[in-house]
Amino acid sequence: MVFRFLLISGLLASTAQAGELEGVELEDRVEVDGQPLELNGMALRTRLYFKVYVAGLYLPQKVTSAQSAIEGHGAKRIVLVMMRDATADQFCDSIEGGMVNNSSEAEVELVRPQTEALFAKIRAVGTARTGMRIVLDYSPSAAATTLFIDGIAQGAPMQGADFFRALLRIWLGERPAQPDLKRMLLRQDEQAKE
Repeated sequence: MVFRFLLISGLLASTAQAGELEGVELEDRVEVDGQPLELNGMALRTRLYFKVYVAGLYLPQKVTSAQSAIEGHGAKRIVLVMMRDATADQFCDSIEGGMVNNSSEAEVELVRPQTEALFAKIRAVGTARTGMRIVLDYSPSAAATTLFIDGIAQGAPMQGADFFRALLRIWLGERPAQPDLKRMLLRQDEQAKE
């Protein structure tokens, strides 16, 4: 009986320590650049009627303000778990469009070398397949962003804090890829209920 209680308690504890959306599970806490991060929020990106990916945003502490998430100091992580296949060109076009919609022309040009480096890495991978885990980690000690595909780093990190801020604005900017995705990543719907 005690074993059964411990087993059930252990299962509940492990379930409670992960975020879940659309069958995608993300850890509540991760470490980037030696810094603990918390899962700030999860959201489903859709396009027309199709589920494209589940996104997760990790920050040093939970926030509901886009400005705090974008401008705040410390390590950060964006996770995208693909819900359908997308070609490299589709993926790159989506990133480019999100940057242009949420950054000034000068900001886009400032990070053009890093953006082109990211696009080269994405094109080298090819199609983003269903279930693929795409991670963008910002490491403040190096002031650089590293792309991971299914846990494997894809080439050298891309330098500059401005680049990661431009990436975050795709989902959290004034004209985000999807407004409800922004609200969910920032837990704004939860705050409204409180």
